[in-house]
Amino acid sequence: MKTSWLLALTLALPLGASARAASPDVDPSAGRALGSWFTTLHGLEDGSAKGITRVAWYGDSAIISDGFTSVVRDALQARFGDAGPGFILPSPTFDGYLRDGVRMKRSGWDAFAVISGDVKAGNYGYGGVVATSHGGASTTFETKDGEITAVEIYYQAVPKGGVLQLFIDGATKSTYTKDTKAGAATDLVWRQVLEQPAKSLKVRAGGEGVVKVYGVNLEHGTSGVQLDAIGILGMRARRWLNADAAHLKAQVAARAPGLLVLSFGGNERVDESLSLKGHTDDMTKALRALRAGAPKAACLIVGPLAQGEVGGSKIDPNLDTIYDAQRKVATAEGCAFFDTMGAMGGAKGLQTWLSKGWISGDLAHLTNKGHDRLGKLISDWLMGQYDRWAHTN
Repeated sequence: MKTSWLLALTLALPLGASARAASPDVDPSAGRALGSWFTTLHGLEDGSAKGITRVAWYGDSAIISDGFTSVVRDALQARFGDAGPGFILPSPTFDGYLRDGVRMKRSGWDAFAVISGDVKAGNYGYGGVVATSHGGASTTFETKDGEITAVEIYYQAVPKGGVLQLFIDGATKSTYTKDTKAGAATDLVWRQVLEQPAKSLKVRAGGEGVVKVYGVNLEHGTSGVQLDAIGILGMRARRWLNADAAHLKAQVAARAPGLLVLSFGGNERVDESLSLKGHTDDMTKALRALRAGAPKAACLIVGPLAQGEVGGSKIDPNLDTIYDAQRKVATAEGCAFFDTMGAMGGAKGLQTWLSKGWISGDLAHLTNKGHDRLGKLISDWLMGQYDRWAHTN
């Protein structure tokens, strides 16, 4: 396994891409940047360590449907252990939000996202969306594969708080309850280990007070990998600065990711004010705000998709500015960098992806087949980096 990564990466490249575009040699420092996380993975792989390692993958519309991120998750869980679906928003503020392997049915929530900055206190949680209800709202999660053994609900307790209710496997009466009243607004995590593994559960806001929920973590077992795809439609990296810094730090710390991933730039590329300095500053500030809660986590910046110029069929030239800025930030902040545009084959590759139906006609969003393709490229790259690191450590 440790000697096959280069062949696997070469075979995985789309037509028109070079082997160098997706090989670990793109960023010689990647192994060092990801070393702390690789150490954890190695312990899981050889059985010398137990526990759950989490990937916090922040981005925009490219990941809201959990397309290519689900392929990366599957690859990591197949090799290092499946710890469940991970963190899921109870109610997004946009359409198209999905989590692979989990069916969701939600109703009755009022939700506010960090992209808007509408919440005065700046408390949007780890996932950037807070869902609120004065009673009656609910979200049901049904897993397609595997069973849930533990649930964590990230919420805010308040003086006039209501009750959180958990209904397991279609129960008509709440199986577990949690009072969310507190003397002052306080962010908490309700962890509930289930008496029996469950295929479905419903989270409901009960009582007469207000219930505020940031997210629900679904766990399977006690060891392996979780990958949290945290995408928001229209998101730009700088919008994370709408969150209260101390609150965001605590929320990320509560989740304790071993790897922090940032995937931005697809929306920034159309900003009239785009500049190298501006995007460098935005990415740096967003990374530091998120990383404050996980200072020991490894970090990875994933460049935006190879996207066409508006109204044309060529690569948007603004991506050069985006890539220059993100490479600069990765180097300065000690992060690895994945060249998505290069892995897709650059300008020639874009036409190949279009002809094969891997990218939609808007030249900005991937099709389902495209998500599978890109997910394979990224997961092969990660596994190649890991094997290279393991071979030399």
